[in-house]
Amino acid sequence: MTPCPPAEALYQNLEEIFAARIQALKTPHRYYQVAVRRFLSYLQTDFPRVRSLSDLRRDPHLVGWIRGLYQQDPPLSDYTRRIYLTALRRLLRDLASQGHAFQPRLILAEDFPLRSAHRTAAPKDVRRVPKNLFQTNERLRMSHRLFGEIFDTRIQTLATTLRPGTVDQYHSVACRFLSYLQTYFPQLRSLSELRRDPHLLGWLRILCQQHPPLSNRTRWGHLMTLRRLLHDLAAEGHLPAGLILAEDFPPLPQYFPRALSPEQDQRLQQELHRTDDLLADALLLTRATGIRIGECIDLTVHCLRSMGPNLWALHVPLGKLYTERLVPVDEDVRQIVTRILTLRALHPASVWDKAGWLLPRSAGHNAMYAALRDALLGAAERAGCSDRITCHQLRHTYATEMLRLGVSLPALAQLLGHKDIRMTMRYLQVTQPDLQREFHLARQNTQPHVIPQLPLPEVPLPATSDLAGIHRALAAARHLLEMYRRQFHDEKSRLRLRRLENRLMAVASQLDRFATSEK
Repeated sequence: MTPCPPAEALYQNLEEIFAARIQALKTPHRYYQVAVRRFLSYLQTDFPRVRSLSDLRRDPHLVGWIRGLYQQDPPLSDYTRRIYLTALRRLLRDLASQGHAFQPRLILAEDFPLRSAHRTAAPKDVRRVPKNLFQTNERLRMSHRLFGEIFDTRIQTLATTLRPGTVDQYHSVACRFLSYLQTYFPQLRSLSELRRDPHLLGWLRILCQQHPPLSNRTRWGHLMTLRRLLHDLAAEGHLPAGLILAEDFPPLPQYFPRALSPEQDQRLQQELHRTDDLLADALLLTRATGIRIGECIDLTVHCLRSMGPNLWALHVPLGKLYTERLVPVDEDVRQIVTRILTLRALHPASVWDKAGWLLPRSAGHNAMYAALRDALLGAAERAGCSDRITCHQLRHTYATEMLRLGVSLPALAQLLGHKDIRMTMRYLQVTQPDLQREFHLARQNTQPHVIPQLPLPEVPLPATSDLAGIHRALAAARHLLEMYRRQFHDEKSRLRLRRLENRLMAVASQLDRFATSEK
């Protein structure tokens, strides 16, 4: 049998692996080196049988090291322990991506100590937890670790239908909530013991007492995310239902449209036409099509598509909502795109631009956005616009203009690339002149309904009443009633007239039965 190398050689090999990874990082190395030195020293002392990274286990190796960080004398601060855990977790993830085989999830989110901001915002009626949780009661720590695994399993199930950013939001909110439970309710042994008062109400109070304070939209997002997780766990039987109610959500700030006034819009477009450079023409293209500024940056040189004779559309690539669309354009937009292509050929960055962007980049996406923003601010200042104008206001102005030109809301939602028409309605600015114009236009188009009259015969009808005469009268009444019904556009009124016509048909049917019985 081949003799095993000494433990010193094994840990020297591990140290070389970690050191190579640390040197590849673009961040300061000192904290990573200290964290690795502490971790390898702990393994060499307490677990000399660990021979490679594949032998590492969360329990007892990582759990024991985290316990040792809590039991330092003098004690380490929460900030220092958080740095060590962050550094080691980063290195383990990088090594796993390089092909080193070891068990995943060695360090979990609930292993990190609570930030100091949470502790200063503690409610007065909530019991505080001692600093050394491992030293106080290991079983309590294990119960909260079990909470994290339950939440993480549920988030992994949701991750199959959510975007990566949304999954990160779920992880962040779950970590905040579990850290709160671990700090202020360490005696909680099972999720089934969760109650609205004091557990959830205490967390809501802490969210309101953050420093710096959280906005209503941020707290609303935290509550919505946690409510989804708690609702799913309640359906699985882990905890009771109804822990977060509708009245717990803070009111969202009212959203006001930010369209430019017609005077500002006209002066700004004139100044952009006067400037006539690559950035100014890109801003004119954004104003003329209503696309997002990020979508304008990602346009390609072949963005203009022919849809038929004298019909053109701008192909907008995958944007904010991961959708692409074709925006109809006119001859003015075609001239803007042609001018951009001409200026693009003269731009130095177009020489090495292999991606074929309509706006060649000498740097990244964010640098191009900053350049467009600065160009817009400069043009607005030269045009005499007193208010600070943003790139997104061009999109709002386009939406409001389309509404005034008579474009319907469903069509406008397609032009703007919205999935929900309610978002389109938030973009629109209906001013008092718009209301006056719509009111008078509706009054001019009013067409009163004319009730048809029965023709009066020149010769009086014979004073006879038989079934044939009654049938003719009923048929004439039904015919005139149908003519009157077709003048209505209201479906409810048309339905009521249809019911009256059915009653006349029932009368005629009853008369036929009466004549049959008489015979």
